[in-house]
Amino acid sequence: MRSSPVELIISPKIEDRPPGSFSFSSKPAAARHLSRILTRGPQELSDSRMPSQLEGAMGALITVFYNYSGNDGDKHKLNKGELKELLHSELTDFLTSQKDPMLVEKIMNDLDSNKDNEVDFNEFVVLVAALTVACNDFFQEQNKNAK
Repeated sequence: MRSSPVELIISPKIEDRPPGSFSFSSKPAAARHLSRILTRGPQELSDSRMPSQLEGAMGALITVFYNYSGNDGDKHKLNKGELKELLHSELTDFLTSQKDPMLVEKIMNDLDSNKDNEVDFNEFVVLVAALTVACNDFFQEQNKNAK
C-alpha cells in the first residue's frame, strides 16, 4: 500500500531537486506580469480580466508567506517560530496527522538549503510543491485502486 501524502512529504530532501530548477527571479517579464495582475485594485479588476485560477494560487502563496514572515526579524524569511505558526495555521490537518513532535524541526532542516536557520520564499515554495506532488501521487494511486 502506498504512503499517504503526509508520509511522502517528510522523506524527500531538498538536495534531491534537479539541477537548474526553475527560478522565478530569473524570469523578470513573467514576474512583472504576475505582479501587475496581483496588485490591481478593485477598479482595475472590474475593467480587465480577473486573475486565472493559477495566478490566484500563486498570489495566495506569496500572500501566505509574507503574512507570517518578518514578525521576528527579516521580513523576507521565516524563522522557526514563524514557520511553525504558518504550518499550524495553514496546514493544520498535515501537522495534526503527524505523531512526530520534531516534525517542524525536521521540515525546517530539510527546507533550509543554505543553513541560515531561516526559510526564504524559494525554500518555502519547495515545501508547497512537494506537498502538492505527494497529494497528486496519493490521489492517483487511490483512483487506480478504486477501478
